[in-house]
Amino acid sequence: MKVVIHFTTGKAWKEGKPHWEQGLVPHREYVKEEALAKGILIAGGPFMDHTGGLIILEVDSPEEAKHFADNDPAVIEEKFEATIYPWEPLEGIFN
Repeated sequence: MKVVIHFTTGKAWKEGKPHWEQGLVPHREYVKEEALAKGILIAGGPFMDHTGGLIILEVDSPEEAKHFADNDPAVIEEKFEATIYPWEPLEGIFN
């Protein structure tokens, strides 16, 4: 199943600073190690207005996506809050 993890800015987000000044290297490394390397990452990236971002994963269950989000360093550090949406793409490249 596909899920979208919508990341919004959390309590530790530095207002007025772009995403590249938020100390998100641990988040990016986590995504590479836990999603890209395991073959579950479909797409991901920041919103260019610096309000968060999203990741699309192919997982076996919503619980797997929750585990992924809950263990993201940026979520743990409260730079992001994560909301998970099961997703069914109907058209386009994600089918």
